Amino acid sequence: MFNITDKISERLIAQISAELWQEALLASGLVAPTWLGQLVILDADAVTAWDLRGLFERMAQTAYLHGSTQHMVQRCELVELLLLMDQIVAERRTAPPSATSALVAKAVAFLQANYTDPNLTVGSLAKYTYTSREHLSRAFKTYTMESVHGYLTNLRMQHCRRAIAAGASVLDACNASGFTNYTSFLKTFRSLYGITPSEYRNQLRRTPERVHSTP
Repeated sequence: MFNITDKISERLIAQISAELWQEALLASGLVAPTWLGQLVILDADAVTAWDLRGLFERMAQTAYLHGSTQHMVQRCELVELLLLMDQIVAERRTAPPSATSALVAKAVAFLQANYTDPNLTVGSLAKYTYTSREHLSRAFKTYTMESVHGYLTNLRMQHCRRAIAAGASVLDACNASGFTNYTSFLKTFRSLYGITPSEYRNQLRRTPERVHSTP
């Protein structure tokens, strides 16, 4: 998600599955980079020099690819991102994080690790980060262009869609993803994706299976 004008810098957010990230990390040949797991803020000139904006935009386009082609392209682009990040950090073309950006990074990490917990709320997140709900909500919105609730809902929806694709019932996928109100979940799913969870499941069933042959 990003807005770009002459006076507004872009914000681009990529949510990458842990499995694909680990696969790309292995393919990159990097061994436990020191910057992984940390908040890294790059200098503007490094971002421009290596066209990271263009890389993120190409990543967004992989949503229109299918099957093994999508997976391969995503992995290649993640390998490129990892290698470029490692190069930029090695050149020390980074800036120290502010207290606010560190707060948001801590909140995001906690959400990603605990989003299936049905008791996770903005209030409990604020308690974990030792800040007020109001300050956390403002900072989160500034840095991610999304509310804490919206970010949490998207994480849960992604988990739910993966569960449905893996064969779980809609109700089981809903409960396993941290949603507590089934009716509200159904309305939100349709609002986000334009179809119901059952229609999404039926679409997956109609998708032809790809046959892979071994030479």
